[in-house]
Amino acid sequence: MSTSTFTQSPRTSFESVYFDDDIHVAASTCKGVENQVADIMAFLIKELNCAVFPDSEGRCSLVQEPLPFFISMIVNATTSYILDIGAVIAAAHTLVMRLYETDPSLGTAWSGHQLFLSAFAVAAQEQPSSHPEVLNACVFWSILSKFTLEEVIEIQVCLFDKLEGRVCVFSEVIENVKQQPRKRLPEEWRQEGEDMKLAKKKRSLGGQMAAFLGRRRSSW
Repeated sequence: MSTSTFTQSPRTSFESVYFDDDIHVAASTCKGVENQVADIMAFLIKELNCAVFPDSEGRCSLVQEPLPFFISMIVNATTSYILDIGAVIAAAHTLVMRLYETDPSLGTAWSGHQLFLSAFAVAAQEQPSSHPEVLNACVFWSILSKFTLEEVIEIQVCLFDKLEGRVCVFSEVIENVKQQPRKRLPEEWRQEGEDMKLAKKKRSLGGQMAAFLGRRRSSW
């Protein structure tokens, strides 16, 4: 596992009694990033009041794990594909907090499983990777999470829409730009880059959805 400035969170001690047993047990399986995993679990469950168990009326209620174990499973299953898992977890946490700023009712409008999956998948796709063909494929996240392909695409598109494409959150890059004022891009250029990235992502997700629907129609 690569070293990371994000590897352990300075905000919360892993041994804190703030976390309940499920969070502690699940986070402890994510070696090297236990604090960060516990932080995002606690934020979703204790701050946003997301349900620990999937919606009992949902399609996946009998197959998806309780939220803390769902999160640890996603993290552990993707670590080998990601260059810096600590950075991706930190970025996913930032995306969830940005979503909360745009919609304070986030915890009731989205399930914790949807929130984490959408933020983590987008964060993983934004970081340079030696396995982009895996991380950029919605079918990969569908199989891993047990959400349908349609659901995976829908929640990612919804995240991009709500954040208006503001998904670049790796603080090392941002800090480097701030420290080099001569290379700082004008605000409108940065926004244009965000808009182009959003459009590109929507085209990619739209293409995957079209292919999925095409396969379904051909099977009818």
